Amino acid sequence: MEREALRIPLEDIPPEGLSLEFELGGEILADCIPLSAPLEARVFLIKRGIDVKAIGHVKTAVQLQCDRCLEEFVWPVEEDFEVEFRPKASMPHREETQLTREDMEVIFYEGDRIPVDDLVREQVLLAVPVKKLCQEECQGLCPYCGKNLNQGPCGCKLRRESPFAVLQELLAKKAHS
Repeated sequence: MEREALRIPLEDIPPEGLSLEFELGGEILADCIPLSAPLEARVFLIKRGIDVKAIGHVKTAVQLQCDRCLEEFVWPVEEDFEVEFRPKASMPHREETQLTREDMEVIFYEGDRIPVDDLVREQVLLAVPVKKLCQEECQGLCPYCGKNLNQGPCGCKLRRESPFAVLQELLAKKAHS
């Protein structure tokens, strides 16, 4: 489905609501995260005056790089969501504001089209963990030789327990001389 087709005109949403089911390739997230599986989405839109409620589900898998060992891995994404679209003109004009839980479930739109593509994209991005780990027990890389410790020990003798251990070694050498 083309991205423009996922910008739904308000007049195309009937009073009983509009149900959408579609599958997208990696182009929707190409600028930030590669998909390793097609993105499947179901979205139900229902008008409430000038606001539109969206209830849906996204399913895909993304290719990530582990923050500890730098290996690539696949992260499955399967999320339900419920958000409210409101016209940008109704957005409060406060310089500083504290967001509430309700504010986090609101997307402001411009014009006469509901950006379903942006909604789906956002849901996938929100499902990606902040700390990306290939596995919870990931050992990471050896700080001396760079070997991936998930593949076994590297043979490096861990010489320093703290950054100040070098100073202790120098002081010990100076004391013996």
